[in-house]
Amino acid sequence: MKTPVHLAHIYATGEYVPAQVLSNEHFAAQTGKPVDWFVRRTGILERRRAGEQESSASMAIAAVRNLLQDIGQWPAPVDLVISASYTPHDTIGTTAHQVQRAFTLRNAKVFELSSACSSFLNALEVAATFIEAERSRCALIVATEHNSHFSDADSNHLWGDGAAAVLLAPGGNLRVLNTLTRGRAELGRGPEAVRMQPRAGGLQMPHGREVFHHAVAEMEQIGREILASAGLTQADISLVVPHQANLRILQALAERLGIDASRVAVSIDRLGNTGSASIPITLHRNEARVPPGGKVLMLSFGGGYSVGAALLQRL
Repeated sequence: MKTPVHLAHIYATGEYVPAQVLSNEHFAAQTGKPVDWFVRRTGILERRRAGEQESSASMAIAAVRNLLQDIGQWPAPVDLVISASYTPHDTIGTTAHQVQRAFTLRNAKVFELSSACSSFLNALEVAATFIEAERSRCALIVATEHNSHFSDADSNHLWGDGAAAVLLAPGGNLRVLNTLTRGRAELGRGPEAVRMQPRAGGLQMPHGREVFHHAVAEMEQIGREILASAGLTQADISLVVPHQANLRILQALAERLGIDASRVAVSIDRLGNTGSASIPITLHRNEARVPPGGKVLMLSFGGGYSVGAALLQRL
C-alpha cells in the first residue's frame, strides 16, 4: 500500500436530527400520489423536518453539543472550524462562526465551505491538509442542511433536515488515509441540473434523470481511482458510506463497484436526502460496523457538479 496522503485522525463524530417526522402518507395526501410511489422512486420511508425555531446553524450547534457530550471535553484546543452547507442560515454570520461563539473556541480559524452535497468531503480534505501542513492540530467540521426551508413543492418529499459534527484530532481511531475531490461542472447540464437561487424558486432539481446517471458513474469512477491510488481493491473495503441521495443510486453504485449491498451504509430510508450532512450522519450511525484494521470508502456527488471520495482506516 502506498504512503497515505493524510495523517489526520477522526477523533469523534456526532449528529442531530429534528424530532418532527414526515411519512410518505403526508406527501401522498399532499400530491395525490400513492404511498408506495415515494418508496419505489427514492427508497425513502420518512424524513425529518426542522422546527420553526430551528435553522442550519442551530442544528449544527446541537450536533457539536452531542459530540461533546460523548467525549466529555476537547482533546486539544480547537484551532479550525469549517462549516459545510448549501442551505445557510446566514451568509455573513456563518454556521462556523455561530459554532465558534456557542463553544467559545477562541482564536480558531473559521470559515464556511460549499460544494453542494460534496461539501463535507471537501471540508474533510481541507481540514486534513491543514493538519498535514501543521497549520491545525484539532479541527472541527460541521455539516448541516435545512433543506425543507428551501425546497419546492415538487421535490420536497426528497429532502431531510439534519446536521453532523466531525472532530479531527490526535488519538482518533479512524485514520484519514486519503481524500480526493474535484468539480465536474463541464458534465451535462452542470450547474443548471440542481440549483438554488435566492428568491427564484428555491431548491430545484429539474434534470433528475441526468443527475442520477452522473451520480452513479462519477462515484464509481472516483471510488475506483482512490482505491487504486492506495493499492486497494473493493475486497479491502469493510464499509461504503455514500451520499444518501436516492436508494436506487446506492444500489446501482454497489452493483457497478462489485460490492455487496450489505457493505453499503444506508440512512436515506429514515432521514431522506440530508445533503452534505448525509455522509457524516451515516458514518456516525455505522462506524461500529467497521472492525479494527477495516477500511471505509466515502463517496459523494453533488450539484454543480462536484464529486469526492475519502478513505478511512479503523485503528
